[in-house]
Amino acid sequence: MELGTDGFGDRVDAFNRLTMEKSEAGTEYVSRFTIEPLPRGFGATLGNALRRTVLSSIVGCCITYVKIDNMPHEYVALDGILEDSIELLLNLRRIKVNVLGKDNSQTIRLSVSGERVVTAADFQGNPEVEIFNPEQVICTLTGKEAKLDVEAIITRGVGFKMASELKRKDAPIGLIALDCNYSPVERVAYEVENTRVGSATDFEKLILTIETDGTKTADAILGEGAAELKRYLNWITDKQSAMMSFIPQEEPVDPELQAKLNMHIDELNLSGRAANCLRNANIRTVGELVEYTPEDLMKFKNFGEKSLAEIVDKLAPMGMYLKEEE
Repeated sequence: MELGTDGFGDRVDAFNRLTMEKSEAGTEYVSRFTIEPLPRGFGATLGNALRRTVLSSIVGCCITYVKIDNMPHEYVALDGILEDSIELLLNLRRIKVNVLGKDNSQTIRLSVSGERVVTAADFQGNPEVEIFNPEQVICTLTGKEAKLDVEAIITRGVGFKMASELKRKDAPIGLIALDCNYSPVERVAYEVENTRVGSATDFEKLILTIETDGTKTADAILGEGAAELKRYLNWITDKQSAMMSFIPQEEPVDPELQAKLNMHIDELNLSGRAANCLRNANIRTVGELVEYTPEDLMKFKNFGEKSLAEIVDKLAPMGMYLKEEE
């Protein structure tokens, strides 16, 4: 007598058939991802988890502080400018920017004069900064003697920050903090439809729609959101395995991985300061290096954030990463 498996075979088959397709949904900033087939209930489970993670955890950039000549605070009207100060600051907030380098902040400057419309394209070029909407109007200068000088500081961050949270007690006079929405995600929505696997009809199709502000692609945003979710799920798995005293079977040694771990740190071509700090700590190989967390490395004498960023950038192309803090 053959016992029923209650659809278990269909579920395994469905997982092996999983596909994800991408399609444009109206504009270049909106993409639709279709994932199928999923067991019943997994459409809403994955859709809701991805939606909430993408909305809250994607890193972005925005203009955080500005310093404008002859404007000691945000309530001062500037001569020769049609817009009031609040509208000017709101227009600066609408500029979409991205920091390209590894630094978490960059500065851009603008200096114009004469009767004209001032736009984001008037900012002087900075190779580390990309402006996505140079046509964004900042203000209108109304006379030949009118002028505007702006220094804007761009930072990386996550989520929404009020200007009151960003104000610094040690800030120089005239440095104005702006409300910042760092997230490049405009909207995320999902819907679940029925689909089938062979003769089974109780499977689901997840349709995830992501709308961005143009500073990042929907593909990149979905990848970052899934990686962030995976990071926490892996942590739970590791903790649960430890609680159960679970001893995983030894996996066969990967020769390529072993070669990377045995690589001497001199082969990473690090700067003198970073290399000397590692030598002083008696770290000789990449395998020894990746056993340290970023927090451990920062405790070394003369080791700073630039050295940490340099090491991370050298390890990443090799698929190697520093140990995560437990």
